[in-house]
Amino acid sequence: MQRILFVLGIGLIAATGLQAQATGYRLTSNQIVVDGSQHWRNWNFPVGTLEIDEAGAITPFFLRRNTNATEDIIDFLRMHPPNKLDKEPEDITLIDAIRAGSNAPGVLNVLDGDMSTYWQPDPPDSEVELGTQWWFTVDLGRLVIAKRIVLKFVEEDAGDPFLQYDVLISDGEVPEKFVSSDEPGFTVVWRTLKPNKNERLLEISLGETQEAEAQELASQPLNAPPASSIAVARQEFAGTGVRLVQVVVRASDFVRGRAVVEDEYEALPAVEKGGIIFHKLQRDGRLTEVAQEDYNKLPPDQQGDVIHYRRERPRLAELEVWHEGDDAVLGTLARGGDVSASQGLPVGRTVDGNVQTYVDLIYSFDRQTIRSPEGHITYDLGSTYWLDTFRIAYGGQTIRGRSSFPSYRLDASDGAINADGTLKWTTVASREQPSTRKEYEGHDFELIKTRFFRLVYEHIIVPVGGHRGFPASVQLYGQGFQPEVQLQSDLIRLDGRRNLLSIEWDADTPPGTNVLIQTRTGNELGEVLHYFKSDGTEISKTEYNNPTLLDIFKGDIVAEEVEGDDWSGWSAPYEDMAGSSISSPSPRKFLKVQATILSEDPAISATLKSLKLNFAEPVAQGLMGEVTPFRVDSLGVERVFSLYVRPEFGSRDPGFDQMLLVTPPDMPLEFVGLYAGSDEDFSDAVDMASLQVADVEVVATAADSLRLAFAAVRPGGEVEVMRLDFKTTLFGMGAVLQAALQNSAAGGDAWQRVDPGDALADVEGNTITLVGNVTRGDLLTEVEVRPRIFTPNGDGINDEAIFAFKVVRLSDDSPVEVAIYDLSGRAVQKLVEQRSISTGEYAIGWDGKDASGGQVPPGIYYVRLKLAADKGGVSTSKTEVLRMVSVAY
Repeated sequence: MQRILFVLGIGLIAATGLQAQATGYRLTSNQIVVDGSQHWRNWNFPVGTLEIDEAGAITPFFLRRNTNATEDIIDFLRMHPPNKLDKEPEDITLIDAIRAGSNAPGVLNVLDGDMSTYWQPDPPDSEVELGTQWWFTVDLGRLVIAKRIVLKFVEEDAGDPFLQYDVLISDGEVPEKFVSSDEPGFTVVWRTLKPNKNERLLEISLGETQEAEAQELASQPLNAPPASSIAVARQEFAGTGVRLVQVVVRASDFVRGRAVVEDEYEALPAVEKGGIIFHKLQRDGRLTEVAQEDYNKLPPDQQGDVIHYRRERPRLAELEVWHEGDDAVLGTLARGGDVSASQGLPVGRTVDGNVQTYVDLIYSFDRQTIRSPEGHITYDLGSTYWLDTFRIAYGGQTIRGRSSFPSYRLDASDGAINADGTLKWTTVASREQPSTRKEYEGHDFELIKTRFFRLVYEHIIVPVGGHRGFPASVQLYGQGFQPEVQLQSDLIRLDGRRNLLSIEWDADTPPGTNVLIQTRTGNELGEVLHYFKSDGTEISKTEYNNPTLLDIFKGDIVAEEVEGDDWSGWSAPYEDMAGSSISSPSPRKFLKVQATILSEDPAISATLKSLKLNFAEPVAQGLMGEVTPFRVDSLGVERVFSLYVRPEFGSRDPGFDQMLLVTPPDMPLEFVGLYAGSDEDFSDAVDMASLQVADVEVVATAADSLRLAFAAVRPGGEVEVMRLDFKTTLFGMGAVLQAALQNSAAGGDAWQRVDPGDALADVEGNTITLVGNVTRGDLLTEVEVRPRIFTPNGDGINDEAIFAFKVVRLSDDSPVEVAIYDLSGRAVQKLVEQRSISTGEYAIGWDGKDASGGQVPPGIYYVRLKLAADKGGVSTSKTEVLRMVSVAY
């Protein structure tokens, strides 16, 4: 019988075991704190999309160009382990990328970025060809489009360069005549034909033009390969596909590494002392090498030079493979992305960096079998990047069998949706070509924000179909900080229901960047079962219960906690990083936080440093409220509303003694009455005076809020429902009321929000939002001119005309204009008032002066009141009103 294990919280389940509960936060008595690198690392985000420094600051990943592929070999070996490497990903080390005929551990030194370390081959067997012993191969972990290979030998005082050597590359494909083998074919890209005693830096350009290559060879006087030694195919772009790099040393001077004077020779360690060469001086002045015993028998006048040698120390310090840069495609599946195709084939092979795992896609059909005009491969990258480069390698049974598509286009999308729910695509490149025999293709295009990418190829009609394209490795490159990265906390347990007060965060947000913080809450947890084989592989429930899977191969069943059915959706983003009130339902037992880091400029990025969420003990387990009437049929008219609030108490809840009601700023509030009682008390026939709460204190506050203090309401009392009657005026088409309760004994402003719900069965609506339900479309109402005749003579009596009116239905900041004209139609004065919210009551005064400040003559003047709004189909008669006013002296 298999064990059922339970994973507390929501996190990743390791394939080879179970992780401990994640700790993406610190819980104090009144705060949730996220402020360290370890906290952020335990949040959930697409693999490789964030940089987290030791101080705990997080920044989106920067997609780099022109990088050294030897720096991150281990990451890609673990992401896509070669089939012949029988190891779990976490057990793979860098030595697994190396094969060598000599001193394999030493090859690690050429990949460490340190010029003081090196690979030096072991002493060879003199009876075996040197090149079969002194060689090594490095697997880059994936196919890259390499532009340059660089070999750096140690400094002169630390060793010698290789005397003669070859550099070879392979994309991992097996040669045609060895298709039954698993050994890839290599191509020589560099060969020294003259002894190399001094050149310590070699740079090989790959896939450049013939002219560029010839110029480079001319600058290397000791390295002049024959025409056949450079066999890199010229591409339509710089670079060529490389998976493996091999270095073969073909010759060495061994004991005759470098000539030194005798004193220096004697000071050398024994292992570095080379040969001592004796010479006979001929009559013509030539020197002939002789054995030491023969030299000693020569007369002094025939004894020539004696040369002491340091032993050759062939030492390579660094191997670098410079390629296009960070490939956004390679980590697609690890980030939770996806690859799909119109023909339903395993196109995930195209993201593994292996040219041998190609996909066979048919692009030609006869008239009877063609089903659609196009086929596609579509990539959900699992995150968003700035991209401008596409490269593709084709596979096939042989190199000659590699094949492209005759006609295709490339589309990119940032995830924006059309009205019909489909993705909005932008075509970035296209191609029509007569020949499809290609190993590589590529396109460069303008930098574009991309989450989804697709290759769309044309289906062509031919007499006999079946032509195929063989995409093996699709690569996408760009540059810059990721434009959008989203991360979520693990499940935050609050140790019981807590009243969530506010959230604050510390972030650097340069212009063009932003950090969005959101929350969601709940009281219930659900459960999802994960089924594993004994080797740690996750399988489906059906596969697990299949009788063909023997018990010895069955692993654990892991129960993972997930959000329950009562969880809220994500809140709207909070606006004030210094402290924003929590808008998710509260109090709650569980919480999750989501952060989204945004940038519209690839060169800059926001940085999120820390986050704190403040909470307190709740006054009640829940507060439910609804307002009546919630439908308002006359805008701009003051009326009485009733807010019902039902507390749900736990036995230990402290209760409350203050209530706060807040409306939009254009809706002043007036207190009418506060009532409390049972459900039955609030029947239609009840005398409300008997339910009135005594000694209610109206605490001074702003006009758009109402704060009341009263005797405490606690658990176990007779109060089941409270009702607040208040007066206000609805000007817009809707208004969200915010109600909260607190216990003043707790100190501070620990207000607990009232959530909308069914506070009283007899009340319709279950909402605390007022909704305008009007049929007339006027935006300007109740227009008055007071007085109709005024005398601006400075005597303090009727010196000013007031144009009073109300603006309704709007929720923007449209300005109001009062334009004054004389009887001839000449503009005299223009008065403008603009508010953050246009709706509300206005009283704009005119002192009888024209635009230049002079007093206008007596007479009758026309006044046009205009709302400068985007009419959106509303007629001018709804946004403009004409009136008259008279000036007398």
